[in-house]
Amino acid sequence: MKKIFTFIAAAALAMNAMAADYSGKITVTINDNPVTQDATIAINQNENGTYVLNIKNFSMSDGNTTIDVGNIVVDNLKGYLINGETTVVADQIINIQDGDDPNVPMWYGPFLEDVPIVMAGQFDDTDAKIDIDIDMTATLEQFINVKFATPGLEGLYGDVNGDGNVTAADVTCVYNILLGQ
Repeated sequence: MKKIFTFIAAAALAMNAMAADYSGKITVTINDNPVTQDATIAINQNENGTYVLNIKNFSMSDGNTTIDVGNIVVDNLKGYLINGETTVVADQIINIQDGDDPNVPMWYGPFLEDVPIVMAGQFDDTDAKIDIDIDMTATLEQFINVKFATPGLEGLYGDVNGDGNVTAADVTCVYNILLGQ
């Protein structure tokens, strides 16, 4: 009987863990040249309460050329609940992995090796917005910005405190998050 209750409790905890896929527009800007396309990202909560952002089988296309990047994963993101949304920030090095789409002959992301990212994002049960800066100027002479938003959230990047404006108060909010306050 004790095992049954333990199993039920474990199942309830697993169902409470947040896992969501968000569909929207992703804009990748390389050296001031933007390309926008449809995309789906996943944000899942780890067992330790942190979050993982996953852009699976990411390919970038401007209509003429396609670059198959791979799986972009940003893990161990500590979440902060602000105005009903979870806010995550990161300043870390990631490694892009091969995707698992059998129709793609070669993934280019793993060749980049250490990819430095600075990221801020906000999400709730239905909407997400993510902003990632990737400074590859030392190796590729490229500065890359990636913005993702579910429909209706485009253009709201930087409004961390949810007041509808991007001001110094948002910078203070991110600063406090980084300090763990």
